[in-house]
Amino acid sequence: MDISVVIVSYNVREYIISCIQSIYKHSRGKINLEVIVIDNNSDDGSADFINEKFPEVLLIKNDCNAGFSKAVNQGFKLTKGKYLFILNPDTLLIEDSIYKLFIKAKQIPNLGAIGPKLIDEKGLVQKSFWREPTFINTFLSIYHLDFLNYYKNYKDISLKRLNEVDSISGGAILIPREKFSELNGLNEDLFWMEDIDLCIRLRSCNYSVYYSQDTKIIHYSGKSSMNNYKISISNQMLSKLKYFNIYHSGLKTQTLKLLILIICMLKIILFSILYPMQSKNRLKLRAYLHTISIIFNN
Repeated sequence: MDISVVIVSYNVREYIISCIQSIYKHSRGKINLEVIVIDNNSDDGSADFINEKFPEVLLIKNDCNAGFSKAVNQGFKLTKGKYLFILNPDTLLIEDSIYKLFIKAKQIPNLGAIGPKLIDEKGLVQKSFWREPTFINTFLSIYHLDFLNYYKNYKDISLKRLNEVDSISGGAILIPREKFSELNGLNEDLFWMEDIDLCIRLRSCNYSVYYSQDTKIIHYSGKSSMNNYKISISNQMLSKLKYFNIYHSGLKTQTLKLLILIICMLKIILFSILYPMQSKNRLKLRAYLHTISIIFNN
């Protein structure tokens, strides 16, 4: 078995069906692969539909939302491929991307991971590779000033067809099986930034991480998290703190905690005063209140 594709799904029926179809459409006859889907207790009927439409897919149905990292690790234990391809359910292959990444991966000595170009449905390129998070660039991201992150976003260099980078998105990432196993998989304490953490650990073992512009995959971006702002917003913020607790000083971590509390308070005021009538914003308001509650209780 060449490739094991592992997809974690949560209430994205309309996307994951197209995703699986596109995998088989563009990969059959070119590469020997298996598809494993871990469903995190979806209630939209997607698991049953996958069982019915794709009997060849190995489907694992969890009785709770185990989170992305834990579900990927759960799926990895069932894989047989020489390479693991972690793929978001809200993606769509438009060419033989898995095969192209596989061929490229075999040509790179000491490869840790490689990821494709990710684009949105309009063809616009998404940011899917970064330098390691610092205190400054994390502050800019939290306060919606990411357009100033020239160094973090590699705007200071001219990109080639194949680029060695610090980290790539877990939305579509190919990893040699033995390297993923050596690191004991994804960090299950991180709900966000687990991809960056994985790449840092790969590079600490002297394995290289690459971003390839030779192939592209459509990524509709964040469709699972949109179904539950309470989970997505709180874990996005808390994972930054957990990440800093691992890789940065206690002073930086505590300062970041204060900055996160401030932005949460600002968002609460914004959604309370300006947008109280929109249901989506009421959900976001509750999510930021929930985030503050967790921070104070930890």
